[in-house]
Amino acid sequence: MKVRAWMEPDPPTVLATTPVEEARKLAEDLGLALVLVVDDGGRLVGFLTRKALDAAPKPDLPAGKLAAQPTVMLQVDDPVERALALLVDRYAVLPVLEGERLVGIITRGGALRALVRMTGIGEEGTRIRLKLEDYLELYRALEVLARRGVELVSVIRSGEGEVVLHVRGLEDREGLLRELEEALG
Repeated sequence: MKVRAWMEPDPPTVLATTPVEEARKLAEDLGLALVLVVDDGGRLVGFLTRKALDAAPKPDLPAGKLAAQPTVMLQVDDPVERALALLVDRYAVLPVLEGERLVGIITRGGALRALVRMTGIGEEGTRIRLKLEDYLELYRALEVLARRGVELVSVIRSGEGEVVLHVRGLEDREGLLRELEEALG
């Protein structure tokens, strides 16, 4: 999955020439933690936090003069897993570019929606928790599912040597569990 599918397109922005006071008002009116600053071509110049906006030395100072340079940006075709890794610890919002133009943002909420979709959380089905001695056992378990025509929704590592298989179309749960025990020893 790509960032494009989970970003919020066309985020609120101000031009680099916009007075800081207008940027502050935009942040206040929309409840934004930060305001993205772009140039006339839609290229990202930087961002202004509420703290920076409130501390601006002059209200008519151009936003571009005060804007901090972003350290991390995503491209629309970056894998959403990259966004998840960045958002989990350090960032709340990441700018998304197409080439050099700002086209969206991805937030923790957007990344969480992507994770829910990727893992099938909330979807009907059965979860099978397996404790594996080595990773090759996972392939044997998947062979069992394939022979039985069970649809695999997701595979999630849940701890040391443990995986959770989320499946659909399981008709004989007890039979599958016996067959998995035999295959995995």
